[in-house]
Amino acid sequence: MKTVVYWDSDESRIRKVMEAIAGFFVVKCVANLYDLHSVVNDENPAAVIIGPPQQSDDCLAGKIEHFANSSIPPVFVLTQVQIHFKVSSPYIQFIRIPEQLQELPARIQRIPDTNVASLPETRPIFVGKSEALRKVTMLIHKYAESPHPVLILGETGTGKELAAKALHSLSSRSKKELVALNCSALPETLIESELFGTEKGAFTDAVTHKGAIAKASGSTLFLDEIGSMSEAAQPKLLRVVETGEYWPLGSESPRKSNFRLVSASCRNPVGLAEKGQFRQDLLFRISDLVIVIPALRERKEDIEPLARHFCQLAGNGQCGISALAMEKLMDYVWPGNVRELKSVITRACVNIQSGIIGAEDISFISELHDILGPMAGL
Repeated sequence: MKTVVYWDSDESRIRKVMEAIAGFFVVKCVANLYDLHSVVNDENPAAVIIGPPQQSDDCLAGKIEHFANSSIPPVFVLTQVQIHFKVSSPYIQFIRIPEQLQELPARIQRIPDTNVASLPETRPIFVGKSEALRKVTMLIHKYAESPHPVLILGETGTGKELAAKALHSLSSRSKKELVALNCSALPETLIESELFGTEKGAFTDAVTHKGAIAKASGSTLFLDEIGSMSEAAQPKLLRVVETGEYWPLGSESPRKSNFRLVSASCRNPVGLAEKGQFRQDLLFRISDLVIVIPALRERKEDIEPLARHFCQLAGNGQCGISALAMEKLMDYVWPGNVRELKSVITRACVNIQSGIIGAEDISFISELHDILGPMAGL
């Protein structure tokens, strides 16, 4: 039988939880949160269960979130309607009691066995259980400490920025802040100054401005939507990647920057290069290492854990998802990928406030075409 570690402060609730799970697992109860780490390290449990923290105990909530982020098994936090326990950790799942208590054994049993020796390569970065996502996670762990440029490819909303942040946070450069620049959000006239910086007098009203490349020295530079970078900026970026030298606008001498480049694109850079819209030599230079994040429709087994994760975040543990609603989510093609799924679940949680999300509560942005029909000509 799998082992589960359990901490709670309420004796009557402990008895009820034990009655619900004792027949399925070996349950190790601990006296306080400080004992959790040692017991988890000794027992390598399938899961950790923690009783409801007090609503006003922000310190305890912080300890639980820290524990979840640093421990091996997932953490199940028991919640009650009147308690609003907010955390951002993807390793925490919520069980609303008493309504969902009977679901707890099945949810723990769905967790795959954990091999401690393989943890550095398999620690979750994304929410999901697909083999495709596991391979992406493995690559991120594998590439994190490499100095070589990484190119992250995937449709909009798949999680490219999350992958870039993980590459940085898992590297030795994480002591410094990640520097990010969205190439598609800046007009062509600003991309060079934001990237390379400017010197006072470079143009009318110009002041000295530190660019992203200078800020990222000793850290990671994330260039999102690099396929949208202007043709004028591309050869200058190529020089920086090759030599580490760059010229701020208006400068009479080059500067040096020791940064690790991570780029992302929702457009096919090979196709852009073939059309002459992106320099092929720059493409070769920024793609030493490549990570492709598959679309959500290609890994439908991730829809349910993602939906429940977003439901817990948006509903503060007060919302659930019905089987019919989940079926509707599974049948959708998700053109906006994970970002769209988060929006759909958030909208449903806000609309119902608390309770179970039904199929009628699920609405997609594509349905606005019918709703806004009379406005089509505006």
